[in-house]
Amino acid sequence: MGKKAFFRERTLKEIRELNRKMAYNQKNLVRAIDSLDHNEDSLEIRAQIIPGRFYRNVKNSAQASRKCFKHGDLIVSSHPKTKKDCSRCPEIPLAIRARDFSILGEMREEEINFVGYSVHPRWGGDSIKRVFPFVFMPEGVRIFTYAETMTRGIETQPYSEAFKVASEGASVVVQVPSRTKRQERYKFKLLHVPMVRSLDNLANVLTLRPALLQDEETGEFSRGVTEHENYNILYGWGGEREASNIITFYPHLVAAYIKIAGEEWKLYNLTPMDFNPFALTSQHGREFYLKLENNVLIYDPSIETKDKLRRLHLAEKSILWARAIGRFGHDDIAYWDPARDGKLRDYDWTIPGLKNDGEE
Repeated sequence: MGKKAFFRERTLKEIRELNRKMAYNQKNLVRAIDSLDHNEDSLEIRAQIIPGRFYRNVKNSAQASRKCFKHGDLIVSSHPKTKKDCSRCPEIPLAIRARDFSILGEMREEEINFVGYSVHPRWGGDSIKRVFPFVFMPEGVRIFTYAETMTRGIETQPYSEAFKVASEGASVVVQVPSRTKRQERYKFKLLHVPMVRSLDNLANVLTLRPALLQDEETGEFSRGVTEHENYNILYGWGGEREASNIITFYPHLVAAYIKIAGEEWKLYNLTPMDFNPFALTSQHGREFYLKLENNVLIYDPSIETKDKLRRLHLAEKSILWARAIGRFGHDDIAYWDPARDGKLRDYDWTIPGLKNDGEE
């Protein structure tokens, strides 16, 4: 089963037919991509984006990219290291991210190789590192827009025990549409969602995690949100005994959190959005991401096609989105300002010549 039309990108053939420009090294790649006319231009990159160390002991660029996506550089959050210090910290996650991402502006563009950012709580029996891949931040917003404008929306059902929600956050059951045709909705929980004003809000959101629902009769867990997750996220999906040392936040989780925060916003409760842990894309970030998906090809001598051209891998898109933050700044790319950018549900994800639909 293929992707729903809303999520389709240009094919290799369609990108090849655009007015092609060339880039022979990594310098100023962000400007070259950003300046493309989304309707008419394409860019062929003749430079290696993935750092050379990931090509050791692999057979091709696809393996190197997967290795980079899983083990690549991360911007480590400068959040307080203890729960007590979190309760004393006046900063919200947005302020922490803005400070942490500022290092990108101090680096040469071609030396930025971060694939995401991470947080690492070490309290309450939780010492699991959380990873936020850059490529999944705009994709999460795209899923949210699709769900809210082309379907019945993302369904949420909070389970907030009043005596625990302030200290532990809320548990929220969500149902998020798939990007694949005729695929059932994904149903899971987000745990430790900040829902009421409390000194524990920062500590709670740093321990945010997904958990699949378990059948009360059979005890079986539902499947992962994507096939990739089935193999990459064990903690929370398969039970504590299978716990890994990393939780990766995939785009469906980003979309779910946006919906939860939005529903509370309507009730004049800004707590979930104030403590939002995701780098929500701006309109400029959306435009740049769409160009990575639909206007860029890269030369790859390890593939068998005649012209050796392919679309960008997840790790390459993540690195280039990080470089866009470095070039244009955190606020311009990785920060959603409703006054400047409008509603997330109203973002335009259409590609010229490709028809969007609402098929679930």
